[in-house]
Amino acid sequence: MRKAITSQAYLFEWNSPSPLSGAPTLSLTGGALAYSEAMTQSRANVTVSAIAADRRTLTLTGSADSLHRDQAKGYLVTDGDTWFSVTISRVVGTSAILAEPLPREIDLSTNATLVFSMYYATVTTAAVTSVSGYYSYSVAYSADQGSQNHSKIERGTLKVTPKPFDTGLDHDEFVATFANLADMIPRRQSDFSAQIKASLDEIALMIRNHLSADDLTEDEVFNAESFKLAHAYCAAARVYELALQLDVAAAMRARCEELLDSALSSVTLDIDGDGIIDSNEENLSKVGGSARDFRASWRFFNKNEYDKRFTPKRGMRH
Repeated sequence: MRKAITSQAYLFEWNSPSPLSGAPTLSLTGGALAYSEAMTQSRANVTVSAIAADRRTLTLTGSADSLHRDQAKGYLVTDGDTWFSVTISRVVGTSAILAEPLPREIDLSTNATLVFSMYYATVTTAAVTSVSGYYSYSVAYSADQGSQNHSKIERGTLKVTPKPFDTGLDHDEFVATFANLADMIPRRQSDFSAQIKASLDEIALMIRNHLSADDLTEDEVFNAESFKLAHAYCAAARVYELALQLDVAAAMRARCEELLDSALSSVTLDIDGDGIIDSNEENLSKVGGSARDFRASWRFFNKNEYDKRFTPKRGMRH
């Protein structure tokens, strides 16, 4: 699920799953106005005239602009060897360096094309984001598979909310907390932002599971920063899983769950949706079941309003 801030324009970025034969089209339904717009490619394709023996260093036919962070994903399309999904780590002058070497040698007797996969479009407040809620989006595109083009569509949900859930954890704070992980950054990445983002989604799902009985989500949490340490341990678990250190990863996940429960024991929620912390919205406990409560002894049980008012008495029938 994508999230946008209420009353602010949203930059919709999308990476194509394969080379395209034309610009994709972004459409959103449910807003104040009908929204459908052709997306813009973040960077023009460049021609590749040669590749070095390391299968990573590409020679471009002309000098290219500097590489930006959101332009790193792309495809190397050749005439004789189909196309390869690549990550570009550097573009300087007439040279482009791939994050990893190609899986095999390729024939460049004819030029190849380096295709950048990121497209974007701006979703305006007048069309959609002026009103909080859920909106369905679709990206229609034509995938260029070489001999044929395939018409495809990708669907998803855009949630517009005043305060999207975010603990504030970034790469610098993450490696400051776990200094030993600084040397474990994958070669295809420049930092741990991918693992931090994925673990944020995981933490959000855990919190939503605890709040769903009250028709609330993680985006109604005022004190999101209270979950930052749990978020850090969850991200660390993902890093250790990538390194196949599964025992350490399991210990990190166990600690993440403990910290998550600790943060949920004193959470501040925007129950009425007015964006103001009221007296009945502070220091609420949303932790799961207790071993001393025979109604639900498992940790992930969430009490609904009836459970909170229910008081067991002697002689009650089951």
